[in-house]
Amino acid sequence: MLARQTGTIEEINIYPVKSLKGISLSQSVVTPLGLKWDRFWMIVNEDGLFMSQRNIPAMATISTTLTDSHLVLSHDQFGECQIPLLYAGSDELDATSFNAKVWQSECVVLDEGDKIGSWLTSILGRFRGQALRLVRLNPESQRAVSNKHTNGDIHQTYFADGYPFLVATSASLDELNTKLVAQSESAVPMSRFRANVVIAGTTAFVEHQFKYMQMGEAGTLHLCKPCERCKMTSIDQNSGEISNSKQPLKTLFSMENIADKGAYFGHNGVLIKSKSLENDCCISVGDTVCFSHEVQG
Repeated sequence: MLARQTGTIEEINIYPVKSLKGISLSQSVVTPLGLKWDRFWMIVNEDGLFMSQRNIPAMATISTTLTDSHLVLSHDQFGECQIPLLYAGSDELDATSFNAKVWQSECVVLDEGDKIGSWLTSILGRFRGQALRLVRLNPESQRAVSNKHTNGDIHQTYFADGYPFLVATSASLDELNTKLVAQSESAVPMSRFRANVVIAGTTAFVEHQFKYMQMGEAGTLHLCKPCERCKMTSIDQNSGEISNSKQPLKTLFSMENIADKGAYFGHNGVLIKSKSLENDCCISVGDTVCFSHEVQG
């Protein structure tokens, strides 16, 4: 068994609004809650139930951009809508706060207002008869990561499904696509898997074989749980369309990349041993990372 393996950061991606289009970056600030601005917002219905491409595939058609002062959402047919990065709601946070649910975790969120809610509802429609709202986490609230796979350590995140970081490797995608093409199926792009950090120059599925990924001064990720995939991997991340609802899940399930049965691709992580816990540190495309079984240094 190899003691370590190195690779190079090939892609850095953030998804400011859960399940909308992401942004590809050359550099990003690393924080304990994830890459800066990643899954900072999410869309909910009036009951506070989170929306994703699993129930509204057309979410893939809304683009996100960040300026120095605003989140900008845009759609080919409906123009754009801007949301201040600094919360522009009521001075009394209680006036715009309500409870929302992401899977099994409940949190207190802040509503971004009627204008953006109406804009989103006009594009995506109502869900269970209710209009849609854009929300951010109330700064007085926290959303804890399950500590079942973190050695009992406590970590926080924004609106990611379960963990603040998702790592994948280009070699893993190459192996998956080789098997898809061999079955006369279409290859899929990395965008289907919505990873934050994509690593090149490694063997396939190395992310499942080591416990840690070290990123220099930006810190070390504890690779705590393989990511079990869902039907979102069948959704074209440009059009929101599904050409084959069975793939690539069917092929992933057959590959048995880890001991547990399931369709796994990419690995969830939490940040440990980082100068970013006190000061902003960045990762950049081209940086070297090191997969290892023990924390180094």
